[in-house]
Amino acid sequence: MQRLIRVGTWLMCVVLLAATAAAQPCPALRVRNPAGNYFIPGVRGDIPYSGNLALDAYVQQGPARPPSVIVVHGGGWTSGSRIAHVGQILETLTRGGFNWFSLDYRLSGLERYEDSVADLRSGIAFIRCHAADFRIDPNRLVLLGEDSGAHLTALLSGERLPGVVGVVLIGGFYDLTAMNPVPTAVARDFLVRASPIAKALGGRPPTLVIHGGADNEAPGERARHYCDSIVGSGGRCQFIEVDGASHRSENWWPSQWHYKAAINQWLVSLEAGLPANYRPIPGMIQKDIVYQASARLALDACLPSSTTPVAAVLVVHGGGWEAGDKATYVTPVFEPLARAGLAWFSIDYRLTPAFTHDDQLQDLRDAIRFVRAEHRRFNIDPSRIFLLGESASGQMVAQVATEDRSLAGVVSFYGVYDFNAMVTDASPRSLLVRLFRRTELNAKSRAELQRYSPLYGAHKDMPPMLLVNGTAERLWGQAQAFDKRLTQLGVRHDLVAIEGAPHGMENWEGHPEWMFYKQRVVRWIEQTLRGQDSRQ
Repeated sequence: MQRLIRVGTWLMCVVLLAATAAAQPCPALRVRNPAGNYFIPGVRGDIPYSGNLALDAYVQQGPARPPSVIVVHGGGWTSGSRIAHVGQILETLTRGGFNWFSLDYRLSGLERYEDSVADLRSGIAFIRCHAADFRIDPNRLVLLGEDSGAHLTALLSGERLPGVVGVVLIGGFYDLTAMNPVPTAVARDFLVRASPIAKALGGRPPTLVIHGGADNEAPGERARHYCDSIVGSGGRCQFIEVDGASHRSENWWPSQWHYKAAINQWLVSLEAGLPANYRPIPGMIQKDIVYQASARLALDACLPSSTTPVAAVLVVHGGGWEAGDKATYVTPVFEPLARAGLAWFSIDYRLTPAFTHDDQLQDLRDAIRFVRAEHRRFNIDPSRIFLLGESASGQMVAQVATEDRSLAGVVSFYGVYDFNAMVTDASPRSLLVRLFRRTELNAKSRAELQRYSPLYGAHKDMPPMLLVNGTAERLWGQAQAFDKRLTQLGVRHDLVAIEGAPHGMENWEGHPEWMFYKQRVVRWIEQTLRGQDSRQ
């Protein structure tokens, strides 16, 4: 009898606690940045949902109530943000007619992944709590995670959270003991416990698993096995292998981008509501402005309101000359440029191996020419145009700087400045073959590699340059060598070293100790402009 009383008391406490939680009012909905995420117009940005954690929200126009996708970025449990790693995904969902929410969460490392899962749980509850304010259906939520975000999402999907009707996992980790390399900082039994494949798979929402066929970080057979296990336990799971694709979807080539249409088609198949008819929302962000009609190349623009012409920054994405687009990798620089009152233009350009490096450089020249010719349309000063590139495009903007003296300045993040130091063979995947269509590494090839290496083409009359580089990556040596060469030539330049930072500004997100580079870039541009004014 006493046991029954204790059980009854416990149940009553549970009921009371649940009722108390249900009675709690929603945390206040505050949009701290009405300008959004600075690359998709109409986003409500920087909405705090738990302490200092925030999310961005995009809701389609019109009376329709399409499914809402909650996007969980990757970054290896230690980096990334709601704008980094997921640019292509957010654009895909936007154009597909779906609502989306992109969340920040604590980046405490794999060892404390449960903190991240708890944050995501809070974010979902916040979104459902404010469903009326967001104009969404709280019972039509889909979770989407990529990389380590897919791992967290897979774990979360087993909790049968209210309102969640589907799950999309891209490049996820399903068996942590099979990671390459296997983490050595944690015990194997922890890796087993933290693996989604080890969790009960029954009762999960319908799941779409997308995985690169050439993923050497998370074996594709483990992703397939995870999906098969869901089906074997009575659930629904569709597996899509992207032939030849690497681990991170942002690094996938244009020939592999069919996965984007597959996501939208699968979302429609959920029968959780049809997508809305996407209508661009007018504002300071203008999308898909064609700058080269013959190649169907476009750019996005952020145009501040100003009574006088403003300086402009032409932003060029990286991606090894073969991947990426105007919303990939470079999204972290959009906000600081816009907040400084600078116009920016982010461009697409043709990618290898379908096109050569000469084609790519010509695309960049055409984009500069277009923006300069349309300066009145964009209200920019044609004599104040800067270039900004990173990684592969760091080489591109530095190379164009050796030939275009009319540029106001050039910012290059972790660029390649010496191709000869990078090329060791003429294999099909080598830069020599992909960029220059040369199949033999000989003296003529070496001469061509040198011709496209800014280290050798630099001269004293180049525009001012700012080099930004992490010290924990292989291109740090190239930055130091180029800095030394520019000093020898007397070129006005600066070098910003990000101590301990790896390759890629998207991987710097979530690290406050590295974020100073954003204001440093803006300050350098402003100082360069003041120097230009003083010389006129």
